[in-house]
This record gives sequence, structure tokens and C-alpha cells, in this order.
Amino acid sequence: MTLGERIKLVRDQRGWNQQELARRAHVRPALISELEGERKTDTTGSVLRRLARTLGVSVDYLIGMYVDEGNL
Repeated sequence: MTLGERIKLVRDQRGWNQQELARRAHVRPALISELEGERKTDTTGSVLRRLARTLGVSVDYLIGMYVDEGNL
């Protein structure tokens, strides 16, 4: 599973659209779209931390270091 797929999976589980995640994480909505659409495959550590904190998962989960979907 890619970074974008993990973001989309957890975002969908939260019932948020891309704009809502972007608003909550204080990132550009276009970035969420680019990551989920795999037009962009990575981003900065600070953005990853904001996305992980907002989604309630670890950065390790987002980048694929381990899969523990039981915590979602």
C-alpha cells in the first residue's frame, strides 16, 4: 500500500473529504489530492507529522514501516 492509499483509507474511515483533512492538518487541499492520486509520492517530515497527528495514526504507518490497521 502506498502513502496516498494509506491517507485515503484512514481519511475515508474518518468520514472526511480531502478538503476537510487539509483544513484540519493545515495543508493545501491540492497536496492531499496529489498524494492520494499518486502524482506526488512523498512530502516533508513536518507535513507527514501533521497528517499523522490529524488522522490519529503514526508516521511509521503512513510511510509503510509497519501495518497495524487495528489501531485505525
